[in-house]
Amino acid sequence: MRVRLSRQEMANCEQAAALRWQLARASGVANQRKDKGRSDADLDLIGIKAETAVAKVLDVQHNVFQMGVDSGADMFLGDISIDVKSTFYEKGKMLFKSLDAFRADCCVLVTATQDADVMNVAGYSSKAHFEKNAETADLGHGPCFVMTQDRLRGIESLWAYYKTITLDKG
Repeated sequence: MRVRLSRQEMANCEQAAALRWQLARASGVANQRKDKGRSDADLDLIGIKAETAVAKVLDVQHNVFQMGVDSGADMFLGDISIDVKSTFYEKGKMLFKSLDAFRADCCVLVTATQDADVMNVAGYSSKAHFEKNAETADLGHGPCFVMTQDRLRGIESLWAYYKTITLDKG
């Protein structure tokens, strides 16, 4: 699902990415960047744009200026914790360095597109689905767990699940 970010959302993403980069470097927090062709600022920006796109699709309140290390969840849809993963590659894969690194209830993969203000919400996976369907791969930086986009579930099914459990609660 392609999501266009507004000019205001783009400006907020750019400002928040710069702030996160400055805060992390000032705090001495080293990045985990594997892609030597991209800067820390590039990684911060795509991550924040991805979070903004997911929040927009799921109609979730999300503050891009919230700072600090997260506990594995970037946002919540009701009581469902979501880890948003991003990639610069339109055919990119969902990846975790270990199964223990998947700490949220589900993850959502968002890819960049040729348009800077358009993100593609590729799909999501529950932790159980990921553990069952992910494959081990070495993408040049050691073994990790990956899932191709065709194995992800559509983001609309996450919304439907959320609405169903919300109705069940009363």
